[in-house]
Amino acid sequence: MSGRTILLVDDEQHLLDTVQFILAAHRYRVVTAHNGEEAIAQLHRLRAGGEQADLILTDLQMPGASGPELIERLRTAAERTPILVMTGYTDRETARKLSASGCACCLDKPFEEEELLARIRELLERA
Repeated sequence: MSGRTILLVDDEQHLLDTVQFILAAHRYRVVTAHNGEEAIAQLHRLRAGGEQADLILTDLQMPGASGPELIERLRTAAERTPILVMTGYTDRETARKLSASGCACCLDKPFEEEELLARIRELLERA
């Protein structure tokens, strides 16, 4: 096993299942959440168990705490875990705001498996 844990956050169950399957097949441990609130709770559970997320892979558009809200809460709490955003709604202004918030990069939906894995490897190597 790679020993790397990825927190996967998306409100679409099909996407969660698909990406979780891909990541598990490449020996990543995957913890899932359907929105920002669940993501924060999952991070607390990991820490309570003496673990951490090595990367957060999140959607932008979700009910409850959205991707940008999650990112802001993480950065306010001085969370330094790399964040990779998946979105079907990227524009220059969104990309600029994400970069300013410390988000590592964006992945436009739909994406190919190899593109996802390449971005994840790149971010984990930099971390």
